[in-house]
Amino acid sequence: MIHNSVNGQNLIGKWILKDIDSGNGKKGYPGFQLLEINDSILKFHTDFSLEKQAANLKISENEILTSASKKFAKYKMINNNHLKLLINGKTNDKDVLFECDFYRLEPTITTLKKEDIEKLTFVLTENGRESYFVFNKELWDKEHLRMFKRKEDEKKMIEQIDSTFFVSMYFDGKRDGSIPIKEVTTEFLKLYAIPTGPMQMTAYRKE
Repeated sequence: MIHNSVNGQNLIGKWILKDIDSGNGKKGYPGFQLLEINDSILKFHTDFSLEKQAANLKISENEILTSASKKFAKYKMINNNHLKLLINGKTNDKDVLFECDFYRLEPTITTLKKEDIEKLTFVLTENGRESYFVFNKELWDKEHLRMFKRKEDEKKMIEQIDSTFFVSMYFDGKRDGSIPIKEVTTEFLKLYAIPTGPMQMTAYRKE
């Protein structure tokens, strides 16, 4: 029997990993992971393009199974937008239950196009520290790159999956993380499901 919902809550859609709790008091983030659920089929992606699948899984009652029908994880619907996977594993030779928190990928609320967002600069102030969101520009000059023997510096880019925009961070040409944008206007940029961080944070327009 196919179970598309639990207590009336729909599983169908795309779900982005926020973080993993292994019970040691610290949240972990292994990088971009996305679940794509359609009927009883679950596709597991670790590639932002979604062109490569890390695994094909199946959904049964309260469980996720491998293609060979072996148990991969249990799942719980915390609410309509929060899906928790419970996976048995080991860390430091000890049995551990990994709690993986996924959040539903929702369309970004905006009237702006990708090209419009890329022209804007936002600043996030947190604990007295400012972080700038400037897109498609490296923050270091060539002299600093040579000094630290790096080909490329940090670069933030706007990327997209379906109708959801992301702020993607690259370091030395490699993706370090991609955070979905909940809402963006010419005045603010609101992110959600921040890895190992708060559920939501807002950066404001800087002229």
